[in-house]
Amino acid sequence: MAQASDYRFAAATDADLPRLLPVLREFYEVEHLPWNEAALRRALATLVADASAGRLRLIECDGEIAGYFVLGFCFSLEFGGRYGLLDELFVLPAHRGGGLAKRALAEIEALCRAEGLDALRLEVNDDNAHARGIYERAGYAAHPRRLMTKWLHD
Repeated sequence: MAQASDYRFAAATDADLPRLLPVLREFYEVEHLPWNEAALRRALATLVADASAGRLRLIECDGEIAGYFVLGFCFSLEFGGRYGLLDELFVLPAHRGGGLAKRALAEIEALCRAEGLDALRLEVNDDNAHARGIYERAGYAAHPRRLMTKWLHD
């Protein structure tokens, strides 16, 4: 396994998207999320082109993708304005176990601080005890309210 210092975080570009899509597909399969490639391509293009939407970062080792994360920017009065939403964090299985997810969280938190944000939220499946443990050890706590969604398209 590579050493933690062998990994780097890089802003994704349009040129990175074709090699990122298979990694996203793996994440979506693992998390049982619906795969809509056209919608994902549009969303990814927005993240690459519009810094006010959020950040799409690749986690790379020797020029290969080891994982990625998506940080979205949101607004809430409760959080005093803009806050970060860690929408996706995925480390490929071959790169797990060496603290890379913990290092990614530190990178994400630094990005939020640089944006002047006071809060960072994240999503984790109730049945993903491993990921929950990583987040809890990094200081994240469950919020006493449940996230609910209504899709606004047919």
